[in-house]
Amino acid sequence: MSKTGIRKIASATVLVGFIAAGCTKPAEAGASKLWPFASKKHIKTQVDPLTGRVGELEEINRQQEARIKDMDQRAQAGIRQAMSKTEEADAKAQAADQKAGEAQKSAMQANSNAEEVETRLEGRLGNLDNYQVVRTMQVNFKLNQTSLDEQSQTTLDELASDLKDSKGYVLEVEGYTDRSGSLQNNLELSRQRATSVVRYLSEKHDIPLFRMRTIGMGQTKAVEDENGHVSSKKSRRVEIRLLKNDMTVVASK
Repeated sequence: MSKTGIRKIASATVLVGFIAAGCTKPAEAGASKLWPFASKKHIKTQVDPLTGRVGELEEINRQQEARIKDMDQRAQAGIRQAMSKTEEADAKAQAADQKAGEAQKSAMQANSNAEEVETRLEGRLGNLDNYQVVRTMQVNFKLNQTSLDEQSQTTLDELASDLKDSKGYVLEVEGYTDRSGSLQNNLELSRQRATSVVRYLSEKHDIPLFRMRTIGMGQTKAVEDENGHVSSKKSRRVEIRLLKNDMTVVASK
C-alpha cells in the first residue's frame, strides 16, 4: 500500500473517532445537553496510537520497497551474468567450429596431396617394367676410401655428357667393398661410396636426384681377377647402370 493511501485511512479513522468522542460523551451531573466537541487531551489520546500505527505501516512499506528493489537488482545481475556466460559459450563454440573447419580442410588437402603423390608413384613404378639396361660402367676406390679419384671423375663426366638433355632414363648406383672388414662396416662403406657418385653427378652435372637410385651392397658380389681369384682392388667399386624405357631406346635407334 502507498503512503498516500495509508494517510487517507488514518485521517478518516481520526475523523470518525473525533465525531464519536464529541457526540456521544455522557452528560455531566446537572447537565441535560451533549457536548458538541471533545477535549484536546481526549483527541490526542485517540490520535497518538493511530499516528504510531501509520509510522509502522510506512516503515513496513519502505522495507518492502527496499526488499523488492534488492531482489530486482539481484535478478538483473543474475540475468546479466547468465547472458555473459551464454555469449562466452557462444564465442567458444564458434571458435571450436572454426578450428574444426580448418582441421577438416587441412585433412582434405593432405588426402588430396597423398592421392596425387600415390598416383604419380604408381605411374612411375608401372613404367619401370618398360626400362632396360643399355650401358654399364664402374668406378673404383682405394682401401677404406669414399672419395673419387681423377680417373673416376673422368668416367662420370663422360656419362653425364652422354645424358645431357636426355629424358626417360634412370641410373642405378650400387656400392661395393672388399672382404677385409666386418659386414656392418662394409655395408656402411658401400653406401657412402654410392652416395659419393650420386653427389658428384648431381652437384657438377645437375642430374636430377629422382633419376638416380642408390644402394649399398657391402662385400657381396666380389669381383674375381683373370686367374679366378677374388680381387680386393676390383671389388672396391661402384657400378652404374643406365636404364632407358623402350620408347626412348627405339627413338635413339
